[in-house]
Amino acid sequence: AEDGIRDAQESRGLGDVYKRQVHGGDLLKGSNQNPERDLQVAFMTTFGYEMDLLEPILKAKCHLTIANDMDQNYRGPMVQKGYYGYPNCTLIYPPKDASRNFMGAFHPKLWLLKFPEFLRVVISSGNLTVGDWTVWSNCMWIHDCKLKKKGEEAKKRSEEESKEFDRDKDFEEYLKFYVQAIMPKGNKYQELLKIDLDDYVFENIDIVLVGSLPGRFMGKEMLRYGHPRLLDVLGHPSHRMTNQGKPKVLVYQTTSIGALSPDYFKEFLASLRVNGWKVTDCIKGRGKAAKAGGAEAAALLNKSVYVIYPTRSYIQEESIGPEFSGCLLLASKNWDKDTFPKKSFSKYEGKEDYAFSHGAIPHLKVFVVCNEDFSVDDDTIIYYGSHNFSPAAWGKYEKDCTQTNIYNSELGVLHPPRVGSKSMKEKIIGDLPFRFPPRRYETSDSPWIRDKVGVHEFEE
Repeated sequence: AEDGIRDAQESRGLGDVYKRQVHGGDLLKGSNQNPERDLQVAFMTTFGYEMDLLEPILKAKCHLTIANDMDQNYRGPMVQKGYYGYPNCTLIYPPKDASRNFMGAFHPKLWLLKFPEFLRVVISSGNLTVGDWTVWSNCMWIHDCKLKKKGEEAKKRSEEESKEFDRDKDFEEYLKFYVQAIMPKGNKYQELLKIDLDDYVFENIDIVLVGSLPGRFMGKEMLRYGHPRLLDVLGHPSHRMTNQGKPKVLVYQTTSIGALSPDYFKEFLASLRVNGWKVTDCIKGRGKAAKAGGAEAAALLNKSVYVIYPTRSYIQEESIGPEFSGCLLLASKNWDKDTFPKKSFSKYEGKEDYAFSHGAIPHLKVFVVCNEDFSVDDDTIIYYGSHNFSPAAWGKYEKDCTQTNIYNSELGVLHPPRVGSKSMKEKIIGDLPFRFPPRRYETSDSPWIRDKVGVHEFEE
């Protein structure tokens, strides 16, 4: 099994994936290092795609299913077999909530790559476009799951192990559920994708899947998606911090920012179970925020959150060019609001010890929960995947926190607090392509906002 975070900008293009190494093995190659003989079936989800990037897979006679975001005005079939003239290519549009004026985005980047003896699961921040793999900086998690032998059953856990969070079982169940949930109505994923997840052994998993699906959710169902999923996972005894009273900071590198506010910071920190924030604090007029007072609580929240987002000067003077900044979305109407948490903003900068990260335009989405001095320990929490820091991606409480409202479909991986995880987390943070810890915006800094500049966009 190979899992970890990688700066995809190093690859210089998905088109070279047959020639290069990614964390010990080419993504689209198996043991023979030959895609024509090895890769049998591929399922790839994306927010936009370019067929030039995918044709090498199709020409290798691999069966490819692409799940793509659906335009709000689209009225055609949800499943298109024989797509683009290839009998081995199927295009599908996952379900959205059509009852809304804004249906949200289908935004996860999940790959299931079927080889003769194993299934490779890839969860990434990169779409199937040239820009994602040549211009923007992305991240990914990779894990290989071996094919089950005939009659093979899951390993039985000891009485002591049964008290721990079962990451293998949770991963398997959540992946099966999520893959079926994003299928067009009336379609079984096994028939459409030509992959059956029951055929594989899921073991040695060291992360927890966190997904979002569009809709309004209540009760136990609410804990399946978005930031309430964080609340549920981090509430398990196996994932509780050893020093819960120690002050923490949230560092979130994001590329699309919606309606952030101190109130939303409160919601998110409550789900992370840090700094004493609780879900009841999110009910207006109740809890710690009410006792502290509005201004005092906002200052406290801004101080404990670092939102990493490129400055205007970084994009104009250091990056490959403003014309390639289409993945960076921050509306001036949001930034100009009095309640917008400007003091939480921090610079996106390349790492001092890694030249290739300088000038990169970020498209990865990562958050780290660590100590106030940015030190990393077993209690550190790390997430990376497709979720931007926005209510559309993570959901927002409604009806006094008894309901969540989510617009987008998203997927990512979480490294929760765990005894003995410090060195692994230090390595992950060391592999990040941006400066950590970040530096706050100076008074002369302003964020990159395209509608204030008027450039031709290279759109996500």
